Amino acid sequence: MTPEKLAENELRDTRLALFQAERQLLEAEMRVDYHRNVLAFLEAISADGVESVAESQRPQLPTAIQHPLRPAPDLASYRGAA
Repeated sequence: MTPEKLAENELRDTRLALFQAERQLLEAEMRVDYHRNVLAFLEAISADGVESVAESQRPQLPTAIQHPLRPAPDLASYRGAA
């Protein structure tokens, strides 16, 4: 095998190793973020209590619905149509 062919093989292998290392780094960063979030969540529960944390995470609903999301059909117009 020529030195050039060896270099090509090593280049391919090194690129693959770099790609795998970068992927592992991204996965490790995601795990770190996950554990930080869990830690913050548990600290909030310890400090403020479950009910307070649950209330703060519950989505806020509008107090009054202004209009229906989809207009209802006017059923009176269908009575004598047939």
